[in-house]
Amino acid sequence: MNRLNKLWKKFDRLTEECYADLDSEKTDISKWNECFNILLEIISDGRQTAPDFARELYLLDEETDYCYDVQGWIEDYMDVLDTCEMYVELESVCRKLLKLFDWKEEYPSDVRFALALALGDQGKQEEALKYCEDWVADEKDNPIAVSALIHTIINMKDFEGGEKIVRQYITEDTVCTDENSVIFVAALRLYKEMARKIEDALNEYDEGLGEFLTEMDDEDFALDEELLRSIDEELPFD
Repeated sequence: MNRLNKLWKKFDRLTEECYADLDSEKTDISKWNECFNILLEIISDGRQTAPDFARELYLLDEETDYCYDVQGWIEDYMDVLDTCEMYVELESVCRKLLKLFDWKEEYPSDVRFALALALGDQGKQEEALKYCEDWVADEKDNPIAVSALIHTIINMKDFEGGEKIVRQYITEDTVCTDENSVIFVAALRLYKEMARKIEDALNEYDEGLGEFLTEMDDEDFALDEELLRSIDEELPFD
């Protein structure tokens, strides 16, 4: 068995362990990381002997008769990193994936979306915004790019800016489809956040008004007590 086959076998064993952990509701992220590193070794070794080896991500599955579901595992790996709030690692994985493959036959919208949100979740809001704005400028008809931009703007609490983008892509006549549903999801989140902000403001004002009225009632009660005492003192009888 050559080195490449051994690496594939190891990848297969580790992916099984990764999913077994998930099924038991525990996550050993070190196994997922090791699995990804093995995948990088497989690609590196393959290209040493054949420079065109797996130039597209889907070819890793096609060239192995879909035995390992590499694409599915990579998606799950990114989800696990996001769930574990390992945003630095998620950014790194996304950038490596974008460099590893040519992306001429399949476009990496999902990877770019994950990268944009990973930047924002690290607090790199301005970098995330610039990334999404450039992406939309290049691909204004890409709903995933638009969705990433809206989510990034929401994270920056720029609800007015987010609504401006939403209205560019969703009008009264716009029908929600499989293709643009991600924009509708982003819009729904935007308006929920706006409603929450309004609700918080209403609660704050309501609480402030309530305190004010309570103080007024206390003052009125104190004045009434004082008035009753003064009247009682002036009465000519006990």
